[in-house]
Amino acid sequence: MDRTDSLIEQFRALPAESDEKRELIAAMGDMLADRPDHPAAVPFLASVTADSEEYDLARVEATMVLRLRPPTEDDFRLRAGQALLTVLRGPDENLVRQYAAMALGPYADDPEVHEVLAAAVMDDFDRLVRDNALAALDEAGPSDKRIELLHRLSADAALGHEAVRILSSWGLEPAA
Repeated sequence: MDRTDSLIEQFRALPAESDEKRELIAAMGDMLADRPDHPAAVPFLASVTADSEEYDLARVEATMVLRLRPPTEDDFRLRAGQALLTVLRGPDENLVRQYAAMALGPYADDPEVHEVLAAAVMDDFDRLVRDNALAALDEAGPSDKRIELLHRLSADAALGHEAVRILSSWGLEPAA
């Protein structure tokens, strides 16, 4: 049994609301620095992220790991991105949705992720989800779709100034 399997086993043995779960997820994230496509870690982190019955702070930590240590292998990237989308689309606790929105930046080249981020940034009921979706788009960098979205968003009363700032940081002018 390798260290990741041991961490997963320890996680599953803990009571539902144990903060030690969050610490174990963070430790797993540290291990992904050397092996971003660990065959047990990525599916486990995706499952924790998407599980609405799981401890919220462990889920938040899992979203942070998936953001900071995104898988490089296509199947794992898809699985991680889908878990984050499940949270953002769902009726989850707002804190978890906010972190999921922020974590989608490395996955934004996937057309489905872009569409969900676009919907979130334009009209999510939670302002912090909107803010974090915008930060994810900024992190993803310029693309034709993201530039078009930011041009539309530049007229938004709440996020327009930030959209203009992002466009400017990408060397682009806001729409007239």
